[in-house]
Amino acid sequence: MNWPTIKLIFRRELRDQLRDRRTLFTVAIMPMLLYPLMGMAMMQVAQFMRESPSRVWIVGEEKLPASPPLIVGGKFNPTFGTAESQLIELIGSTAGDGHFESLIKSATSSSDDSSSVEEILRQEMQKRKMDLAIFIPNQIHIPERPESNLETASQDSTSPPATQVFVLTDSAIDKSRIASERVNRILNQWSKEFSKETLVANEIPTSMIQGVVFTTGDVANKTGKQAAAWSKILPFIIMIWSLTGAFYPAIDLCAGEKERGTFETLLSSPAARSEIAFGKLLTVMTFSMATSFLNLLSMGFTGIFVLTKLGSGMGAGGNLPIGIPPLASIGWLLLALIPISALFSAVALAAAAFARSSKEGQYYLVPLLMISMPLMMIPMLPAAELDFGTSLIPVSGLMLLLRSLIEANYTNCLKFVAPVCAINLACCWLAVRWVIHQFNSETVLFRASERFGIGAWIKHIMRERRSLPSLGSAILCGVVILVAKFFIGFAVTAPQNFGQFALQTVIILVATIFIPSVLMALFLTRNPRKSLRLNGCKITMAAAAILAAIFLNPMFTWLTGFIMHIYPPSGDMLMLQEAVSRILGSAPGLWAIILVFAVAPAIFEEIAFRGFILSGFQSMKGKWKPILLTSLMFGLAHGVIQQTMITFVIGLVLGLIAVQTKSILPCILFHLTHNSLAVLLSQANRTVVEQSPVLRQYLYSTDGQNYQYATFPAILMSVVGVMLIIWFLQLDLKPSNRSEAYGRVPHPN
Repeated sequence: MNWPTIKLIFRRELRDQLRDRRTLFTVAIMPMLLYPLMGMAMMQVAQFMRESPSRVWIVGEEKLPASPPLIVGGKFNPTFGTAESQLIELIGSTAGDGHFESLIKSATSSSDDSSSVEEILRQEMQKRKMDLAIFIPNQIHIPERPESNLETASQDSTSPPATQVFVLTDSAIDKSRIASERVNRILNQWSKEFSKETLVANEIPTSMIQGVVFTTGDVANKTGKQAAAWSKILPFIIMIWSLTGAFYPAIDLCAGEKERGTFETLLSSPAARSEIAFGKLLTVMTFSMATSFLNLLSMGFTGIFVLTKLGSGMGAGGNLPIGIPPLASIGWLLLALIPISALFSAVALAAAAFARSSKEGQYYLVPLLMISMPLMMIPMLPAAELDFGTSLIPVSGLMLLLRSLIEANYTNCLKFVAPVCAINLACCWLAVRWVIHQFNSETVLFRASERFGIGAWIKHIMRERRSLPSLGSAILCGVVILVAKFFIGFAVTAPQNFGQFALQTVIILVATIFIPSVLMALFLTRNPRKSLRLNGCKITMAAAAILAAIFLNPMFTWLTGFIMHIYPPSGDMLMLQEAVSRILGSAPGLWAIILVFAVAPAIFEEIAFRGFILSGFQSMKGKWKPILLTSLMFGLAHGVIQQTMITFVIGLVLGLIAVQTKSILPCILFHLTHNSLAVLLSQANRTVVEQSPVLRQYLYSTDGQNYQYATFPAILMSVVGVMLIIWFLQLDLKPSNRSEAYGRVPHPN
């Protein structure tokens, strides 16, 4: 690769972009002007913002005790909340409202249920346009202690019931929720004072109900609070603007040049395609980093200025827990900008190279944001923290590392800086490789523009059907399976017994996996049998698949334990596992569990994933790309993140067997054997293991219930399993020509 050529292309593209007024406005001018204007508008609008009083309707005010007084001069007693009492407009019940009083009397006398009273109050609140209603049905007075001594009174079980006061609010309305918060603070203080006066009147020490006194305090200093606040904001700003700043220059450098007719001139130059791709990538990275940094700088200074002004206008209580971010955080953010800008720039450039026009390229921004936003939102969750599991998540791990660095938690950062850097650099490398692949593909760079119509699209599919499915058909099938499983997962109800569980499991497999793949094979291909890989295989291949599943089972079991250690199951997942265990206890026998968990998934999932989807992905060059993509879809179809990782690895082995044997029959046997062994291992108990000399050599348990593979036999089994996989790799069953391999009909000579 000629770096002077890359430098020349970089300078050319950078100069062209700096001459573009739209790019300059997006990168430099908009950040410098947008946020100050937004701050000015916020301060102007804040002048007109004021807290409106809450309209509170009180019924039965005359039944309140004289001491302590809750209402003084038509307002709540300011002793129980000075600020709250000033923001509440208290409206009592009007005299002579006989209709309302009769409704209340009939409701309270006819039933002890408070729902009828609440319904009447709700209707009256809507008529009178009140934010909150307080209804006092009975006279409230300080109860007197009986003449008998306190011990006798405590043994008396016929104590009078507590006084009931109705406080109704409408949680669907913001003003009503605010009124509820204000009134509840006052009522709680008044209730405490009323209880205290009751104890004093009965000559009972107030310490009897005081209980344990808790004194709370905040040991965090001001700098720590500010760092904690900025650690969540700054990484998100860097990420989102890095993606946005990379996208529009990438569109102009690829799709824009296609429209201007200058792209072909650049490609016909002596520079290699990879050098052109690197030059454009460096240009997009430059604008991505500049956009992110300028937006961060402008937003930070504007935010600090506005918050300071608003805080000073709030009086003594206006100290906001935010200030200037730590200076070290700026350095960490600038350092993190390099890999994250490279990643987003490469992804944006690859998407832009695929677009036919600038208008089409802009449509790709939404899918990129939808994929990136969940990764950016995970570190902002309160429960998110940097550990080995989260450090392996692209983008999210880097944001959590930045969060720990800004908070000066360097000890934790040193533990996980290596996996965070490794996984993000690997993603950058893959993204750059994708860009180079896009620039080396003529079919990508020079796709012809065409009008889209449903009728013409269906006619094209039916007319251009091939023996095997296309890449688009495979992707469509995978997406349909994922969407169907997602919605059906919400529609089904929890089964009550094993029969319901088995029927529900089989129906979901058939409806979401089997039917879509079979229908697409029938309507989108000319040879459904080959599309689903329903080919025969040699007995040696079938036997090797079964043996590989047996000998690789310890390795997959260890992998499962490792993943569960890195990503511990949540409480909901543990509850689900307990529910499934209880249901399996009602199964008619072990054979029924194996049918549901091993036989049915092995048949239906292999027909879909190693059958139709893998056949479609094999239209791509190479062996491993189709296997990787099929395994990824196979893992995503299982929903739970831990199960997704495990099934992804198993899918790699299944995909390799399917490609090498040209049949899904060995895959079905491998899948069935693997799931059956997992069921048998979960159902193993001490009685069964102790009675079998073979099982005693291979299994052990520390608690007598959960059995695991012994270390030395498991290592030997894994070695044999790897040797069987190597045997599959050496199989040579290539078709006679390339057209037969990918399902294309050869053109006549």
